[in-house]
Amino acid sequence: MSAEAASPEQPVTLAALVNTLAGWLAKSYGLTPGDLAALRRMDARHPPAAFFKLEGLVLDAHLPGDADKREDSETRWAVIVQGLAHLGTLHAPRERLGGALAEAGFSELRFARLLQANADQLIDELPLLARFLAAKGVAADWAGAARLILSAGRPDQETARRHLARDYYGAVARAKSRRP
Repeated sequence: MSAEAASPEQPVTLAALVNTLAGWLAKSYGLTPGDLAALRRMDARHPPAAFFKLEGLVLDAHLPGDADKREDSETRWAVIVQGLAHLGTLHAPRERLGGALAEAGFSELRFARLLQANADQLIDELPLLARFLAAKGVAADWAGAARLILSAGRPDQETARRHLARDYYGAVARAKSRRP
């Protein structure tokens, strides 16, 4: 699926955009192995050329035109792309992020801190989260992380956090109920 596949009448959902990015990264469309390595190790506050290459290929039409808003949006999307670059084939639509974190053994203390993190903290925390999941070999839908960073400091922030918390604590409760 490419970003161009959506018609102007059909708005692209966040999940679809994240899946498109994941597909471009997985298949290295227009990206070199060096680009992929740069995306994994990038500082999202100062994205490398590889990010802007991917932005031009997939994200450009979905970012604001105002310079200040665009820079903030680029930083948030750079975090999303970095996470996808770490997850690789472990990005799995419909594998809820909260449930995946519980399955991977992500501690409740760290999860509670994640829910309280502001946008600036999430810029640092989400790449660590992706590396954690990748190291554990646990698949997750990175759209949950995208919702978290894109909503930080905005009116829909609480909705995104509650959704993630329900998934995580629901999975923790189900795992505890299965224990003898």
